[in-house]
Parts: sequence; C-alpha cells; structure tokens
Amino acid sequence: MTNTWPLARGSVSEREAFALATTVLLTLSAGDAVPNTITWYGAALVWAAEGAWGVSVVVRARPPFVRVPPALWLFLAWCLVTVLWSHWRWATLASLVAQVVCALVAFAIASTLTWRRILDATSLAFRWVLGLSLLFEAVVAVVVRHPIAPIWTDYGDRDVPDAFYSSRAELLTGGRIQGLPGNANLLAMVALVAAIAVAVQLAEGRMRRNRAIGWLVVAVLVLALTRSSTVIVAAVVVVAVLAAALWMRRVPDGRRAPRYAGLVGVAVVVGGAVLLARGPLTELLGRSSDLTGRGTIWQAVWGLVEQHPVVGWGWIGYWWPDIPLLAQLAPRNGVTYLQAHDAALDVWMQTGLVGLVLFAAYVLTTLSRSWSSATRAGFGPDLAPRPFDPVTLFPLLVVVALLVQSVAESRLLYQGNWVLFALLAIKARTVLVTEEPVSVGDGVRTPSARREFRWAARR
Repeated sequence: MTNTWPLARGSVSEREAFALATTVLLTLSAGDAVPNTITWYGAALVWAAEGAWGVSVVVRARPPFVRVPPALWLFLAWCLVTVLWSHWRWATLASLVAQVVCALVAFAIASTLTWRRILDATSLAFRWVLGLSLLFEAVVAVVVRHPIAPIWTDYGDRDVPDAFYSSRAELLTGGRIQGLPGNANLLAMVALVAAIAVAVQLAEGRMRRNRAIGWLVVAVLVLALTRSSTVIVAAVVVVAVLAAALWMRRVPDGRRAPRYAGLVGVAVVVGGAVLLARGPLTELLGRSSDLTGRGTIWQAVWGLVEQHPVVGWGWIGYWWPDIPLLAQLAPRNGVTYLQAHDAALDVWMQTGLVGLVLFAAYVLTTLSRSWSSATRAGFGPDLAPRPFDPVTLFPLLVVVALLVQSVAESRLLYQGNWVLFALLAIKARTVLVTEEPVSVGDGVRTPSARREFRWAARR
C-alpha cells in the first residue's frame, strides 16, 4: 500500500510510484536523447508505454480528481474547444491527447508520492541525465572525435547547421556541450533543477554531504560548459527568491505586510533597471540585441496573434514540422524553429486571449501555492507550530526556474517541463508541504542532531 496522505488509494506500492516518477522524469528531461537513439517511432512507443503505466496507476490508486487545479482542467478544456476552428485540426486532437495523458501521469505521481519522495525522484532522474550527458560528451570528444547526428538521419556530405547534430564534440574544444537533451539550454536547465534538488536533499539530511557536494560540483560544471544565458538568469532569480523566502520566514504571518511592500519595491526597481540596461546586459551575457534570433521569431509569431487575437489558431503545443505555416514562420541560418521561444506568446497564438488568461491563472495559482508552501508555518496534530523544513522550498524554487526559462523557451507547454510543472501544481493544490503529515514512505532521513555531530567530527 502507498503511505502518502491524503490521496493514495488502492494497491499501488510506494516503490512502483517512485519508479514511475523517476522513469518519466528521466526520459522526458533527457529531451531528444530517446528519439535520437531509437528514432521517433521508437520514442513514441516508449512514451506511450509510460503514459499507459501512469494511467494504470491512476486506475488502481483511485485518487479523487477534485483536488486537481481547476485552472489546469479549464485550460485543457479550452484547448479542446479550439478544435472547432483550428487550422490544423488533426494535429490539435493528437497534441491534446498527449497533453492530457501527460497531465494524468503527473496526477498519478502527485497522488501516490509524498513531497520528499517527489524530491528524491526528481533528484535521481536529473542526476542520471547529468552524469550520462557528461559521459556521452566525453565519448564523442575522445573516441568519436567528430559531430554525430541522430540515428534516423543521413546527411551524407552536406554542410548542415550545427543545431542538427546530437553532439558537436566540443567538450575539449571550449564549445558548448549539448548532452543527452541535444541542446545546451535544455541541459543547463537540467543542471539547475538537479542543483536545487540536491541542495534541498543535503539540507534535509537525505543525502550524504560529500556525495551532495560532488553532485553540486557536477551541476555547476555542466552550467559552465553549456553557458546558457537563460539559465544563468534563472539561477540568479532562483537565488533571489530563495533569499526573499528565507527573509519572510523570519517573521510571523501577521507581521509580514511591511516586508511584502519592501519586496514589491525592490522588484519594481530591479525590473526597471534591467529594462533600461537590457542592451549592456545582453552583451554581458554574450547575446545579440534580439536574444540570438528570438526577437525575429517573436515578431513573426506576433503577426499570427494579431490575425486571431481572441480565440487563436488552434492548440498544437510543439509545432509540427509538416505544417507549412509554422515550419516556414521564422527559419534562421537554415534551421526551422518549431516553437515561439516564449510560452505565453505561444499560448496566445494557439489559444487566443481566452486561453492565455486560463493559462496565466494556472501558472499564477501554482506560483502562489508554492510561495505559501515555502513561507507559511505548518501545525502538527497538537496544533503546535511545526518548524520549517528545507523541502518546503523545493516546489517554489523549481517553479520559479521553469517560469523564468519559459520567457525564452516554450518547453513549459510540452515534454518534461509540462509534466514537472503539472506535477508540482497538482501536488501543491492537493496539500502544501507544511500541511503534509510525516509518512513512512518518506524514506530514511538523518536527524539534525546526528547530522551536526557527524559533520563536526569530520572537520
């Protein structure tokens, strides 16, 4: 039986739920590694099997659906309504099926694992991607010694763009590595989420100090080797939000109004300064004034938004390459970009202003609940205040990282980011971290006193 309160039902074991979470997060956070290795047809079979597994867990666990965020269901329902006027109707239906199945898998995981076990699964999956990515890049750089393309391609002697390769063999040449995801920006985000998860595990006593420090070094190394400006900005924002949450925790709920006012003031000042200095900042990050072609893509997508601003062109999620309107929208240097490189703009183009409002409600309510998890004190069975645990920071920091990335990438709408965000959204709607009772399914955890004694003895 599962040990998770309050949704777990049926006969799904905690071990199976943890295996499902780790497997799904691993394969999806690996990005294009699966299709690049076994073709898109093979990848479709793997993802379908994982979807069927997740649905079977929902059927056997029988969790109630009433605690799923209403905004999520409303957004998905509106995506279904867009079939009526969609310019790519069959793509809308197929994409929506994938979207709903992914949401159900996230619901299965959120319903059968505690917050700490979700933390453990996220850490394990993302650390595997980091480790295998470095191993992959090392083999390509030392053994293969030339760029490699996906297994399903045959470019012959043609001169193709660098973006077409799974790895450019640049680990030892100073270039940006791509790892399993096949994209430096996506690999950098994996490193950031892994660093967040490992740091929280270390603070919780769920990972030995030397091991945790080793993985944090690996994450920082990957961030340095990918040099993703988007993720660097995301890391800075995550640190700032962490500092704000810790600062807010120091005072009781009823005395926080002045601090909230101060945070709003600081946010306005910093936002204004960044807006005024955006030119020098982009140069400092090594990017052009249009953010490496994103400005051109945004302008092209905005042209579509202006044609159908209220109801959109029809949901599709990840753009299908066989739809000429999308495939030819904003090619750059021989590369066809199949996303708007901004989640909000992509949602607006596909589902119109109505869909954008529903999506914004889904995102903002999740962010609000994550903030409450990180800053609101919990109470035990005896109504005595419970001390803050480091795990309460995990959903907030990951949600913030994903939202910052969504300004320059549309990954929040599909694949790993969609599942991870939906998982955190559903779990936060079900129970805040501070309100979840301790479960025997949380696994071994070293008490604080023993951790302090052990660490002091090693100094």
